[in-house]
Amino acid sequence: MPTHSRSMRWLLRGGFLLALALTLFFAVRTVVSAVYWSDPANHDQPMQGWMPLGYVARSWDVPREVLGEALSFAPDGTPRRNLDMIAAQEGVPLSELIVRLTAAITTFREGHHD
Repeated sequence: MPTHSRSMRWLLRGGFLLALALTLFFAVRTVVSAVYWSDPANHDQPMQGWMPLGYVARSWDVPREVLGEALSFAPDGTPRRNLDMIAAQEGVPLSELIVRLTAAITTFREGHHD
């Protein structure tokens, strides 16, 4: 058996194992996320400083852009930082930031009856 054929086989096996590992990783991640967000206890959670804006959007079932607009971020510039970091950057107390986000959520929900 030629050497290049043997090394090619190992390369293909390695590629297959890598693809399998990535598939399993993303499958587990998807299942864990689905289970977590299907629990009603994780919906409409009181906002806290440690929460990233995306987590708040997911918990309150509003588009991330709605929250970004409430904080005057460009539509494509919604940061991936937590509320404490955003409040510090904006130079406002966390409580004020939460009031602005809550108002945006209320306005969005009133306009989008489910």
